[in-house]
Amino acid sequence: MKQLKLNQFYIFLLLFDFSWLLVFWGLRDGMDESLVAIEAMFDILILTWAIALFPDRKAMLIATVPLMVSVCAIRLNAYPQSPLFPITKLLCFVAIVSTGQKIMASWFIKAVSRDVEKKKLVLQFRRLALIDGLTQLSNRRQFDTILDQEIRAAERNHNPLSLIMMDIDFFKRFNDSAGHSAGDECLIAVAQVLTETVKRPRDLVSRYGGEEFVIVLPSTDLQGAAKIAEDVRNALTSRALPHPSSDVSPWVTMSQGVCLWQEGMSPEALIIAADEQLYRAKQAGRDQFKMND
Repeated sequence: MKQLKLNQFYIFLLLFDFSWLLVFWGLRDGMDESLVAIEAMFDILILTWAIALFPDRKAMLIATVPLMVSVCAIRLNAYPQSPLFPITKLLCFVAIVSTGQKIMASWFIKAVSRDVEKKKLVLQFRRLALIDGLTQLSNRRQFDTILDQEIRAAERNHNPLSLIMMDIDFFKRFNDSAGHSAGDECLIAVAQVLTETVKRPRDLVSRYGGEEFVIVLPSTDLQGAAKIAEDVRNALTSRALPHPSSDVSPWVTMSQGVCLWQEGMSPEALIIAADEQLYRAKQAGRDQFKMND
């Protein structure tokens, strides 16, 4: 089908050129001065086709070569004793148009490639600005933006919105005993547990800072958020990441604060409320979650 349309287009170009040739051929019988005008019109038409069709080399040659040959024939018919000029002009025109097409096509391809590369770089820089380099989770900046958007959506749609603040238990001791390299590996492993547990596309898992993480749960009530918190706790227990200096478990554990957004609550107020529940979980012995009533 595509080839058929191309063939029809090529036929249209030939018919278009033929119609112009009939017009120009009829004008050639006028005064000698009209030959200059005819050649100028031919040259303008050739250049117009060359510029308009330069991405398609075949179409450009189909459109321009018959016109080039025709203007050469008209000049030879008018001045048969001087064949050198029209033939030289024809050869130069063919060479210029053909070479120019290659150069312009090359420039066009390079320009498009550079534009694509620039867009890729912009997307990459934007991603780097929103992603935590160590855990590959969303960073604090992305979290702040998404939380604000989700609160506005909850206000508009009257859907529940929950937030879970979490903190790795005794992480400073972990770093002191196992070293910062092991601490980084621990953070990466915890991030993997979180992303494997929180699977809905709209939910956001973010590194809040240091050993703190946060989960934004749109369209999730308090009971749903509590289930996610329990799933995270169970998944972390199953992962059994060694913690050499914990007072509550030989494995890495987390304390969690679960909070349900209330009407009129700002992002800052929601974070503070979830952090208060996190503090309660730590005070109660850690390796658990607390939630507001």
